[in-house]
Amino acid sequence: MRKPNYPHAPIGDLDKLALALHVSKKGLQTVTAQSNDLFFLTRKIKKEDGSYRLTYDAKPSLKSLHGKICEAFLKRVEYPDYLQGSIRKRDYLTDARSHVGSKVLISEDITNFFPSISKKTVHEMWVGVFGFSNIVAECLAELVTMNGDVVQGAKTSSYICNLVLWNREAQLVSQLRKKGLVYTRYVDDITVSSRRSLSKSEKSRIISSIYSMFRSIGAKPNRRKHKIMPRNTQQDVHGVNVNKDRPTMPMEKRNQIRAAVHRCEIAFNGRPSSSEYVSLFNSVMGKVNTMGRMHRSEAGKLKARLLQVKPVIT
Repeated sequence: MRKPNYPHAPIGDLDKLALALHVSKKGLQTVTAQSNDLFFLTRKIKKEDGSYRLTYDAKPSLKSLHGKICEAFLKRVEYPDYLQGSIRKRDYLTDARSHVGSKVLISEDITNFFPSISKKTVHEMWVGVFGFSNIVAECLAELVTMNGDVVQGAKTSSYICNLVLWNREAQLVSQLRKKGLVYTRYVDDITVSSRRSLSKSEKSRIISSIYSMFRSIGAKPNRRKHKIMPRNTQQDVHGVNVNKDRPTMPMEKRNQIRAAVHRCEIAFNGRPSSSEYVSLFNSVMGKVNTMGRMHRSEAGKLKARLLQVKPVIT
C-alpha cells in the first residue's frame, strides 16, 4: 500500500528551510522561539461527554508561516486514496461512496485527536514522510504545535492529522485490502467495510488492529462512537446512508430541507430585502445544493422554488 509521499528533495538545514518558506533565517528563528505565545483560543465548545473542544488561531507572524508551510510542503504531498479529509476533491461524500453496498461496516473515532498528537510525533512525521533532517523537523514541529501538542484550528493541523499515522496506517490498509476490506479515514473518523460477512473474531481483530495503531502515537479510541453496522440495519458514514449502491441523504433530513424551503417562501412575503431573510435564503440554498449531490431531481425542484423567492436587493 502506498504511503503518503512528498515528491520533492528533502531539506537538511535551516538556511534552506527559510529559503523554501520565503523568510529570513533570523525571522524564522524568532517566530519559532515565540510560537507557543502566538496561538490564542477562539472557541470553547462543550461536547456531549462533558469535555470541551478547544479551537485556536495564530497571530499574523505565525499564521503567515503556517500558510507557507502548507503551500511549500503539506499541500504538495501525494495523499493515498484511503485518506479523505481536508484534501482537494475529497470530502465526507467521497468517503461515504467508498463504503456503499457493504454487508458490514465498522466505524471508529479517535478521542481528542488533535491535542493527542505530540510534538515528538510531529517531528517523526517531518523526518519519515518528508525526509527532513532533525534540525529542520524540530523547527517545523515547534512551529505547528502549542506547548508540545497539535491544536485544532491552525492551518497546518488537518494536514498533520492526515500524516502522523503515515507508516502504521499504510501497513494496516494493506493488510485489510488483502482480506477484501475497504479502509478510509476522514480526519479522526475511521470506517472499514466488507462486501462479505465477517465472523465475530474477524471483527475483533480488525478493531484491535485499529486501536493498536491509535496507541502507536498515543491516541485513544472514542468507544462511545464505536459502531458495527450489518446490512440489515441503517448503515451511515458521516450521517449519509450507504446501504444502497449510492450515498443517500436520510429522509428526515430531506424533509427538514423541504420545510426550510417552505419557510423561505413564507418569509419572502414579509421582508424579502432584510438581512435576516438574506441569511435564511443563503443557508437554505446551501442545504439544497448539498442535497443535490445525492438527490439531483428532488433538489432541482426545491432550488426552482427558492429562485422564485430570491432576496430583493434595494
